[in-house]
Amino acid sequence: MFLTITQRDSSWLAPLIAPVSPDDFIRSYWTAQHLYCRGESNRFAHLLSWGELNEILEHHWREVYRFRLARQGRDLEPASYADLGGYTPRVRARDVTDHLRRGATLSFDAIDELHPPLTRLAESFEACFRGGTKINIYAGWRALHGLDLHRDRQEIFIFQLDGRKRWLIYGLTFDDVDLGELRSRSVPPAGALLDQVLAPGDVLYIPRGCYHVALPMNEPTLHLTIGVKLPRGRDILDWLSGRAESVANRNVPTVGDVAERRRFSTDLRESAAAGLSDDLVEQYLTESGSNSKPRPSFSLPFSATDEGLPPGRDFVVRLNPPIPTIVSGSEVATLEWRCGARVCRFPRSMRWIVTALADSAAWPFSQLVDAVSAHLDESSVRFLLGMLVSENLIAIRHSSRAER
Repeated sequence: MFLTITQRDSSWLAPLIAPVSPDDFIRSYWTAQHLYCRGESNRFAHLLSWGELNEILEHHWREVYRFRLARQGRDLEPASYADLGGYTPRVRARDVTDHLRRGATLSFDAIDELHPPLTRLAESFEACFRGGTKINIYAGWRALHGLDLHRDRQEIFIFQLDGRKRWLIYGLTFDDVDLGELRSRSVPPAGALLDQVLAPGDVLYIPRGCYHVALPMNEPTLHLTIGVKLPRGRDILDWLSGRAESVANRNVPTVGDVAERRRFSTDLRESAAAGLSDDLVEQYLTESGSNSKPRPSFSLPFSATDEGLPPGRDFVVRLNPPIPTIVSGSEVATLEWRCGARVCRFPRSMRWIVTALADSAAWPFSQLVDAVSAHLDESSVRFLLGMLVSENLIAIRHSSRAER
């Protein structure tokens, strides 16, 4: 019997896009058409506040590349709000604020790397939709748009956190649209498929390639943009070509007899098709990891020690995303752990550990020991966890500092 663990449950998405269910969203809207959902004003209050944003900006002022100020479709010169020379670059808070006061929009890149609630949110999107995910924050104050009418190369979710913002969606083309007034006075062109003011708690989904523009409304406004980049057909073709390694470096018989060319053609087809399953998409996602790369996770100082774990029982264990596929068969002596293109093999007894870890976001060590006590003693649990730590497949935190 095989044990397979693939946590791609979409139930976590339900409160974020209600009243539309995750199943209805994936069936009727995902990659196909836009969706607007009204929500309670506090729906996203747990994700990010103005105060938390201020602290993030204050602690990452050297990372000038994360800051982007734009007004009416034009990026402002970084030198107008940051010192780019000298010992180290740094953002000047007063100049940033002056630009915002005069109508610029502030965007801050990849905030999911810096704020744990947004890290967990991005990881959930990656596990569910199986595409690389990044979250940016956008803040505006005046009635001037920041970015011009444009389209994105990824699927986009807008979570309105505070204030109001007007969004217009134009579909996959905007032929014969006059952008003159938009560029001069932030007056949107006619012909929008959707013209909607988002308030706190509202959600807007915009499929890849759909033209859109957002307009502040002369009041402070704050929203998250969650971008999910899915693989394309060409990615699978590239993956398939990489499987033909046995003939990849051979010279193509451009001259010679027909039989030689046919032998080469047969070798090429067989090499590329060897081991392919009927569900080619699933095989590609499992073996390649798509474009969703594991996020760095550190368990220092413990992970650099021989055992890999802290002494005692006062620590918490969790799986590092992305959630792996685990396969264990009675005819083999090992458990195979697949995480993208990476494959690790462990003793079959590891299945009790990974089954438990997959059932919860985080496990206090003492509770994990109790949960598997019918199969493993505490010393065995420590040994197996140490193996997972050494491969960076789990993270260790002190209980007092762990994210619950």
